[in-house]
Amino acid sequence: MLMSTKTILLGMAFFALSCAAGGSGPKGSASSDPSVAPTDSGPPQTIDISGIGGPGSSGTPGIAINPTCTSDCTDFPEAPVVDPASGPLPANVAALFGAPDSTASGAICVSEPQLSDGDRPGALVPVNWLRPRFRFEAPAALDVFEIRLTSPHQKFPLVVYTTNQQWTIPKELWENGAVNLAGAEVQVSVRGISKAAPSKPVGTLGSFGIAPVAAGGSLVYWATTSAEVSPTTSKLVGFRVGDEGVVDALTIPQVQKSGILNEGGNALRGKHDAPRGVPPGHVQCIGCHVSTPDGESVAFTDHWPWDNVLSSIKPETTGQEPAYLTPGASALLGQPWLGMMTFSAAHWKTGDRIALSVWSPRNGGVGFTGQAPYPSRSDGLAWFDLEAPAAIPWQENQVMSTNQAIQAQMGKGFGFLALTGETRSLAAPDFSNDGSRVVYTSAEVTQDGRIGAGQPNNETDIHWVPFNARQGGQVVALPGASEPGIAEYYPSFSSDDAFIAFNRAPNTAGLTYYRPDGEVWIIGKDGGVATRLLANDPPACTHEASPGIINSWAKWSPAVQQAGGKSYYFLIFSSARKYPGAFIVPKHPLGYSPPDTRASQLYMATVVRDDASGKLTTYPAVYLWNQAPDTSNLTPAWDEFQIPPVVVIR
Repeated sequence: MLMSTKTILLGMAFFALSCAAGGSGPKGSASSDPSVAPTDSGPPQTIDISGIGGPGSSGTPGIAINPTCTSDCTDFPEAPVVDPASGPLPANVAALFGAPDSTASGAICVSEPQLSDGDRPGALVPVNWLRPRFRFEAPAALDVFEIRLTSPHQKFPLVVYTTNQQWTIPKELWENGAVNLAGAEVQVSVRGISKAAPSKPVGTLGSFGIAPVAAGGSLVYWATTSAEVSPTTSKLVGFRVGDEGVVDALTIPQVQKSGILNEGGNALRGKHDAPRGVPPGHVQCIGCHVSTPDGESVAFTDHWPWDNVLSSIKPETTGQEPAYLTPGASALLGQPWLGMMTFSAAHWKTGDRIALSVWSPRNGGVGFTGQAPYPSRSDGLAWFDLEAPAAIPWQENQVMSTNQAIQAQMGKGFGFLALTGETRSLAAPDFSNDGSRVVYTSAEVTQDGRIGAGQPNNETDIHWVPFNARQGGQVVALPGASEPGIAEYYPSFSSDDAFIAFNRAPNTAGLTYYRPDGEVWIIGKDGGVATRLLANDPPACTHEASPGIINSWAKWSPAVQQAGGKSYYFLIFSSARKYPGAFIVPKHPLGYSPPDTRASQLYMATVVRDDASGKLTTYPAVYLWNQAPDTSNLTPAWDEFQIPPVVVIR
């Protein structure tokens, strides 16, 4: 039984048993974008907007971005721009392209930013987002390109000539012009000609939008390149909104947690089989993670047997356990077969610091008493008092006293929420920000605190239960996200608790956590009609389609922004759609990898609610070009993380 449980890969964020591998390039690594102008130097800056703030600011709901100029603005130069990274251009390049409307519809495919197409809108980005990068594919015969941006706010179009199929707006143009573009549509044309045989340009037309609000906070994600476990193959990487590079937020060698026990509790984990370079009892893997409400720490699930760890990511205390976490609470979180933790800002103050986690039943007791049953159909929801003054003794091969001490903490240092009416197991919970309820995946089959694989099916639905001062209560199936025969999983509350994002797949067969046919949907907190995000779909011209590209793990930005009678919501998620540098993650030699091992990258999605009518409009995804393309980037969290600053060396 032990081997069968250890060898079934389910539910960790990616390549679960081995917890995947990490590595996103050197700390402070620079963008390799060749279109960055040589004069663009210094640390990255986001737009400093009065009343909302600069880098890392979450903004203030209700404050809009007010352009200083809305017509005949001169942020775009009158003269065309020549890409400094371009190859030789004809001296009469502008004349060769002719009038702006001289365009023959052709096979230029713009993938960044995703442009409007018929009645489908283009991408909508916050005003302080990464400056737009234009990436496209063109037939081999085309070797000179014109990129033209026009806006009703700008006096002149921004016209660029280049031989490259990728170009990023220069930093000074974006910083000067972004605020004045807030709330506007930017019309884009990309045209190409052949230097050897110029004729009527071939091109494509479309638009994207600049939202009249800023996004804030920081993002921390799991970067991986392999399914192997080692001190260098799993780490967390982060950046603030607007940063043009990334920084290591937490690596395995930095984590100071020790004393981690094996599944039986009678020895330190890894005493006989720790990965090379990892001492027995130390963390082996960093993967699925969330932020504590103060943004100072991450909570993550370690390697087998899936204990939970809290670790600071503040620069001055990186890797340390938080000061409020008592040794007893740390030991209680070190029980095996726990799922991911979740927190609420409403229960995050001295005397009331609560973590919730999935808890898989043990054979014979509550602590280190042997093997958890698999498949499980009774995983529950446990609360943990992170300030509990508990004493949990441990000596090798003396687990009875440890287990007795753990049992003595029932109802004190930890306990269980009643799940009245729940007939299945619980997995992947999310605690509402107001502390009133917990939404989770109700799964027919779970394994060690995470979603399992049914034979042949595993029904998964979104349910919620009241927190009720740690007591729980009657479980409610979320209408519109609990359909029989449909896989609905990984729920996440928006920062105002108005919406829940979740994954949806068309059937209940197969592995759940890295399904190619998974898509991101949203629904009101009390259910109703779910909305499929337009961000699931790549541009049609790329010949990719969803479902089929592993859209998953959506998380919301830390604040809702409001302007002009509308509320702006931003989400981050992972997707394995095509991107420059895409690769196949090497599979684990013992077969622990999922069937599909395409690398994923991070994408941002915007949802806008008309506050008067309640109508939702969703927009295509925006690729984050600051992330490392040579890592598979997964399980992002978006919060007020207090990570080191990103310094981009140019």
